[in-house]
Amino acid sequence: MTTPVLPSARIHGPGDLVAAVPHLLGFHPADSVVVLVLRGDSVVVVLRADLPDAAQVRDAADKLAPVVRRTPGCSVAVLVVGGGGADPPEVLPRPDVVRSLLRRLGALGVPLARAVWAPGTAGGEPWFDYADVGRTGTAPDARATYLAALSAAAGHVTYGSRAEMAELLSPDPPEALARRAALLDRRTAALEGADPDELVTRHCRALLVAVERTPGRTTPLPDDEVAELAFALSSPRVRDLALTLALGAHAMAAERLWTELTRAAPAPERAEAAALLAFATYLRGEGALAVLALERAEAACPGHRMTTLLRGALQGAMPPDYLRSLAEEAARAYPS
Repeated sequence: MTTPVLPSARIHGPGDLVAAVPHLLGFHPADSVVVLVLRGDSVVVVLRADLPDAAQVRDAADKLAPVVRRTPGCSVAVLVVGGGGADPPEVLPRPDVVRSLLRRLGALGVPLARAVWAPGTAGGEPWFDYADVGRTGTAPDARATYLAALSAAAGHVTYGSRAEMAELLSPDPPEALARRAALLDRRTAALEGADPDELVTRHCRALLVAVERTPGRTTPLPDDEVAELAFALSSPRVRDLALTLALGAHAMAAERLWTELTRAAPAPERAEAAALLAFATYLRGEGALAVLALERAEAACPGHRMTTLLRGALQGAMPPDYLRSLAEEAARAYPS
């Protein structure tokens, strides 16, 4: 998993590293290796892989190459969280992971700034240095750091675990999804032969109204509106308009609507809202949530074109500005 970061994210030492990771990822990781690409003490990008998944670790190491090539003069910090099977401080868990990353960094000509192990990322957890097991300390409370304040000001939420974050996008009950799928089928049949341009105009208007109503709405979308919006987003022209909403004053309202539709819409239409959510969250630095949204989109509609493009951007650790340019291009087709 690749995550862009807040522009002011800085790491000054091992304790800072442990405390920063939950805010950089959006959740407290468990049994993970986290790799931070640094320019000086500023964090450029974060990669995370599960332990003891050797394939994921190799994949994370491979993803370093394009990132460091775009970041001349960078260094890398590594945090191994959990992993078990050792007796710190005498022997730290998963030294093989650190050695593997060190070999990859050596091949790329990138220095290792530090490699640290901690059992968890909560405040008060001990940390140990792989290069000197006698060097140890305690992580500060992640909630009381400058990065925590910065993250909160940017509207980011830090979850207790990746599973807790994933609950945000859990689909609605099967019976509710079945009702909406039936409504979608009826809508599709009823609109067969309708003028495409008139449909796009109508659906764009409905989408904008739904976004504008979202901040003040306190009840879930009714089934017929879920069906209408899911049908609307299946049009590439409507979806292009939806992309532009990530740039303007309605960005957070649109993101909230995409989140609701990711839960509420049936497959395969769910993929459209989930892909828009992935786009919006990656654009503002919530890489972990973007990855989860992509997983929902891929499950709903394997081979979905926008999802495939976004997955490539995330796997290549492309900066959010790259995606921003796509939204700006779409916005030129829909001037306000």
